[in-house]
Formats: sequence, structure tokens, C-alpha cells
Amino acid sequence: MEATAVTDPPLERRERILDAAERVFAESGYHATTLRQVAAAADVKLSLVGYHFPSKLALYVAVFARRQHVNEERLRLLHEIDLEAPDALERIVAAFMDPVVALPADGAWYRRLVLREAADPSSMQRPVIGELFDPMAREFVAALRVAVPGKPPGFYEWSYLFAVGALTQSAFGDRIGNLTDAPPPASNVELLRSFITAGWRHG
Repeated sequence: MEATAVTDPPLERRERILDAAERVFAESGYHATTLRQVAAAADVKLSLVGYHFPSKLALYVAVFARRQHVNEERLRLLHEIDLEAPDALERIVAAFMDPVVALPADGAWYRRLVLREAADPSSMQRPVIGELFDPMAREFVAALRVAVPGKPPGFYEWSYLFAVGALTQSAFGDRIGNLTDAPPPASNVELLRSFITAGWRHG
């Protein structure tokens, strides 16, 4: 299998490594993941991972950077909103969540990885949250201040982070079977939309 992987075009090999890294990092976290594990998951030689990515941190950042188009789309939608309009909050929620839930099925690993990185106390030591997510987050917080004014100090920042947790956690329904005997609905998107909207409006 590795012999055939080496014959792939370089861009395909790079994408294969990124796909594998996203899944392995999401499953094991940054610290517990090794480049050898990523190479095995990608079915390539360890030296090939090193050829494309000079360090584990470089690979980790590249996994997030590859998905940065999602955050760019979220900001594009946010910038189109008239924040004084009656439906401003609903449109902010849509800008926040729709580009994420529109990811293909393999995007669930990315959402789990975002959740893991955001919850990792050591994440501030890596140029991911602070550089790729926080600039966007500050724009959403500023928009919420206009759309739902008058909230107490800390409300906008904390409620944004709570929404991030709900959005990323919703990618996996592993645990819900432990909480109910009834089969969960096929999609939780509209429930999630209502949950975030209500939290931002009434919290």
C-alpha cells in the first residue's frame, strides 16, 4: 500500500496526510498523537509526512488552516447582515453555524478537533485558536452587542463560547443513546439553531 501511495501526485499525498491527521488528532489530541500514527493512518512512510510538514505543530496548524475557508464564509455572511434589522439575531446565528453544519460527513472530525483544541488548557501555546478563530470570534461578539444590546458584562463573550461548544459537540451523537430509549432524530440542526438563538436572545 505504501508503494502505491508514493506514486500519488504530491498534492494528493499531502491531502491524504491532512485527512489522516485531522482524524487522529481529533481522536487522540495534540499531545498524544505522534507523526508515526498519522503516517500509519495515511498509509504513507513517516519520511513522507516529514517531507510535507517539518514538525508535528506544523502539521497540526495545517489541518486547521485547510478548513479556514469555513471561517471566511462565516465572516462573509456576518458582514452582509444589517445588525439593526428585526431578523439580525437569526441571521447572525445562521452565519455562525450554517457553514459548519454544511461541511461534508468527514467534517465531523474537524468539529470534534475544534472542540478538543478549544477545551485544551495548553491551546494558547499553539497558533490555532488565537490566530485562526479569535479574530472571527471578536467580530461575532461585536455583532451580538449591536443585535441584542443591554446584556451584562461578560455575556457576549461567554455566550459565544457556549455556542461554540454546542456547535462542535453536535457533530457527534455518541452519547445520546445513553440518555434516551427513543431513537434520536436524524438531524439536530434546527434544535441547535433554536438553542443558540434562545441563548443569545434570552440568556
